[in-house]
Amino acid sequence: MRFVSLVPLLCGLAVVAQGGLNKRFAGQWGLLSAVLMNMVVATVATFAVYAVARTVPGLWPEAAAAEGRFSGFTPWHLLPGLCGVVIVVGMPWAIGRLGAVQSVLLLMAAQLVTSLIWDAMVEGRPATAARVLGSAVAFAGAAIAVWKG
Repeated sequence: MRFVSLVPLLCGLAVVAQGGLNKRFAGQWGLLSAVLMNMVVATVATFAVYAVARTVPGLWPEAAAAEGRFSGFTPWHLLPGLCGVVIVVGMPWAIGRLGAVQSVLLLMAAQLVTSLIWDAMVEGRPATAARVLGSAVAFAGAAIAVWKG
């Protein structure tokens, strides 16, 4: 397995760990205080990564390659950060009410459907029968996990 394949796995681990830990810390400080601490740490870490990538361009060439930093800014550039806030606030809240398994299964199902749409509309990769079937199976799994029958 190539290193790049480990990155999404690490991200999946991070979503669950972040949501679960923020839920736990929310019990001590309140959800918004826990989220604020999370975002402060994320901001400091992001500045550190940015500084290292700019200072040592050979370390991560793709990250340091952009010319004219922040040129062509539009309000759309704010959307990824807002998505991050939704994840950081929403997952601990959902985990506290549904549990980690149900929350992550629903997250995964939404990610698969959104990925199908993104690949088809933005990346030009068609939604094949296998991809659609895989998404349907994920939705079925999420439905079974949250069904209170």
